[in-house]
Amino acid sequence: MIYAYHLSVCMVLIIVQTTVLAGGGPSSAYDLLAPFVVYMGVYRLPREAVPVLLLGGLAMDGISGGVFGTHLSVYLWMYAGVRWAIQFLHVGNVILLPLLVTAGVAFESLAVAFSAVVLASSAWPVESMFSVVSGQVLWGAVTGPILMLLFIRGQKTVDGARTSFVQEKDPLRIP
Repeated sequence: MIYAYHLSVCMVLIIVQTTVLAGGGPSSAYDLLAPFVVYMGVYRLPREAVPVLLLGGLAMDGISGGVFGTHLSVYLWMYAGVRWAIQFLHVGNVILLPLLVTAGVAFESLAVAFSAVVLASSAWPVESMFSVVSGQVLWGAVTGPILMLLFIRGQKTVDGARTSFVQEKDPLRIP
């Protein structure tokens, strides 16, 4: 049940990003899966997170039309970095989650931008990417913590539904 929840969140985020936000809005290039990867790194064990990140990264690579494998490798490196960082940082800190999300969005934006620059047929000035990447990081810093709260709330809802579904009912109503 937990895998179905995480995969459905991945697919909803991918569909929203590639259909609704692809029209050129202010956060059109901001990857909505970056806060989800940070959430998975902070709150989920590798046995739950890695299969979801593999499938989500492959789906994002297939749907986005970018360089195949970029999103998958960035998500796995971001997950590993978050798991490493939470060994030294207090997870319950209010400042930590927005900083992790902002760092994750910056890492993902830079990796995708540099892969596009390296594989471009004509030379791009690196300075022109600064405004794009800084805009993505700004939107990630603003909307990332909100998405993290939604992921945490959804996880609590799924856990509550799972415990009430699995909980054995007493047919004789004996206390």
